Amino acid sequence: MTSLRHAEPLVGGETPHTLLVADAVDHGRRGTAAWLDQQLAHGSKVYYKGWLAEGRRPDQHWLAGPAGPRGAREALASGQLEFLDFPTVVARSGGTADGVIALFRDEVERALDDRWPTVALSQESPGLPMADAAQVGDYAAWEAGFDVLAACWPVRVLCQLSVPHENDTALWETVAVHHRDLVDGVWSAGVGAGRWQPRGDLDAHVARRFGAAVHGALRAARVHDDGPDLHLDLSAVEFMDVACAEILMLAARSAPAGQQVVLHDGQRFLRRLFDAVGRPASVRESEDA
Repeated sequence: MTSLRHAEPLVGGETPHTLLVADAVDHGRRGTAAWLDQQLAHGSKVYYKGWLAEGRRPDQHWLAGPAGPRGAREALASGQLEFLDFPTVVARSGGTADGVIALFRDEVERALDDRWPTVALSQESPGLPMADAAQVGDYAAWEAGFDVLAACWPVRVLCQLSVPHENDTALWETVAVHHRDLVDGVWSAGVGAGRWQPRGDLDAHVARRFGAAVHGALRAARVHDDGPDLHLDLSAVEFMDVACAEILMLAARSAPAGQQVVLHDGQRFLRRLFDAVGRPASVRESEDA
């Protein structure tokens, strides 16, 4: 069973909130099943939010079949695993970001009251159009609420993004919101010690999603207490092609006046690549280089 790449660059534990990006449904299911299998084995109470065809029961979802985690059917029967279909979530939450987070906060509190040691929350690709700024803002608030839950309680969250099921805007905004806890095939990204750190191979296949993550990291840096600069840790980048280098330099060039990208610990080939595609003045080396 395929395991998730590490989304968190810091040594010492699992990231509390991860986005798994999948180019195909079976790829997403493998990664999700691996994560859920780990949570069930650790004795966590698991809530799974997904799409259930009309008239079908949770034990008829792929989760309880051969592609699902080991023991999922038994966990559904025992109550360790609960399935929440999206229409039920909308009905119970009123369809608002605050309502969704309140729903899951109540579920987490119920699980902890029932003496489950940890709680795992997982949701399938949501299929939201994100057609305007209000919808994007609601989605960002929804995901930020998961961060609050994970900061307050022993909660782990896995969000899923199925590329074939989402439009371009939803893909871009979902990756941008999750720029710090992202797993996407051959690359991932996290945040540690005040630095944003992409990891692995950055090539043309993932260039647009990498661009969305850069956009999200720049956007998040602008509200940091330590200032608006994006500190970019390149030590774990194993490969980067021209497409991703151009996207990074273009994003830095397009950032608001006063925001810079500060490079940390990159290999020489990356600096030569940035110079070749045109490094703007807003991209500078760190003082510890």
